[in-house]
Amino acid sequence: MRSDRRAVVVGAGSNGLVCAIHLARAGLDVTVLEHAPRPGGASSSVEATLPGFVHDHCAGFNPMTAASPAMRELELEAEGVRWIQPGAIMAHPFDDGTAIALHLGLEATVASLDGAHPGAGGLWRELIEQYRPLAGRLVETIFGPLPPVRAPIALAAALRRDGLLLARRMTGSVEAFGLDVFDGADRPTAWLAGSAQHSGLPPSTAGSGAFGFLLQLIAHSYGWPFPAGGQGAITDALLAIATREGVRVRCEAHVERVLVHGGRTAGVALKDGDEVPARDVVTTISARPLAALLPDDALPHRLMRRLRIWRYSTAAFKLDYALRGPVPWSAAEAREAAVVHVAGELRELAAAAQAGERGEVPERPAVVVGQHTLLDPSRAPAGQHTLYCYAHVPARYACSDEDVAARVEQQFERFAPGFSELVLARALRNPQRTEAENPSLVGGDLGGGSYELDQQLVFRPAPELCRYRTPLRGLYVAGASVHPGGSVHGMSGRSAARALLADRRLRPWRA
Repeated sequence: MRSDRRAVVVGAGSNGLVCAIHLARAGLDVTVLEHAPRPGGASSSVEATLPGFVHDHCAGFNPMTAASPAMRELELEAEGVRWIQPGAIMAHPFDDGTAIALHLGLEATVASLDGAHPGAGGLWRELIEQYRPLAGRLVETIFGPLPPVRAPIALAAALRRDGLLLARRMTGSVEAFGLDVFDGADRPTAWLAGSAQHSGLPPSTAGSGAFGFLLQLIAHSYGWPFPAGGQGAITDALLAIATREGVRVRCEAHVERVLVHGGRTAGVALKDGDEVPARDVVTTISARPLAALLPDDALPHRLMRRLRIWRYSTAAFKLDYALRGPVPWSAAEAREAAVVHVAGELRELAAAAQAGERGEVPERPAVVVGQHTLLDPSRAPAGQHTLYCYAHVPARYACSDEDVAARVEQQFERFAPGFSELVLARALRNPQRTEAENPSLVGGDLGGGSYELDQQLVFRPAPELCRYRTPLRGLYVAGASVHPGGSVHGMSGRSAARALLADRRLRPWRA
């Protein structure tokens, strides 16, 4: 059995493809099985509205890709990926026609903050100048395998007593983080809290401070780039590398169960009755679907229960637009920004998140908007534009999808009067459709499960699994339900491959 070099990877998203590349480079015979008609998972692009308008299906921007050691070492640029780096990264508009902007450059961000609240810019400069030199170590500490050792020691040595302050702020809420940093100023805090909404956590929730701060620190350190032509360019590059290494990728291959013989994995069975034998299996799907693939006695009872009752967060209600022109935002900063956080004041951002947590569609949803064609005209016909947006909603709701879309569009009209006159076509995707297209996205949650503190670090998804091995010999786990969580970074895929290769006593490939 030890001479059997076959391995199966379930899921052809970024984690699955990164994992497969590492396994193949170490000499294993690797097959990747993908449920969807095409590989990519969250990293895919489609003409969802009209011919010639290219829309990103899930992920729209790539700060974590830019920061990820797992992605940087693969040198996707050599495979044709061309990164577009926005200078004006994000804007957070308000009802009075003003906005606060996050720029790649620190001084432009400082000026925007000072324009909203005198003195806020200086406080932000002080914070970023302290932590930007340590951004790489901070990323390594948070996104590396558990337990991290070298990076935290170096970080603690550099920060000394300030490390305790950072830990307190990051484990607290983003609302508390912002009010602490900005001396109680609401609007700069709303600007910071808008970045934390990417995690699905309400701004008053413990742990959301880490998400808001880390995303904005990465903005000043690595940017929030995106690939020219659409997210599919990332998948194309990973596929090119994987194919060159001999990896086989099978799409529309619906894995129904993991085969177990003699106390270890023996491959997988597909829905069509086919079996794919393998000594080792790596799954990149989220926690509940993983439990459904396993025999009841494959893992200890308590661990199986943890997977089966894994909590998912609010869902993404996705809207894509084909527009005849750029969005006419009232705030000049929003007309130039790659990303716009449509949320308004801090209390409104909190109210929208709390409504979603209660199972209600917010009257005024907080909306994440992407304006890719301001910088990448290849995604739309000449002079026209795409618009990417999503709002957090409950997985199920009483109103119609058209009602949800209308509430989002009322937010657009509020901050960009005349928006509706620009719409050529619209495509919407509700949570049920999201899960039907990708069963790993349970309830339409793009993040693989809630990011509350009890589902983070060693508890993502459980201490027995957070280091990518499982108690079942031959079964390894990666993906958004495993530390460090979702986004297009490939870190858990790389770590699962390294765990598997270490168990086989094979030398992992390194850049």
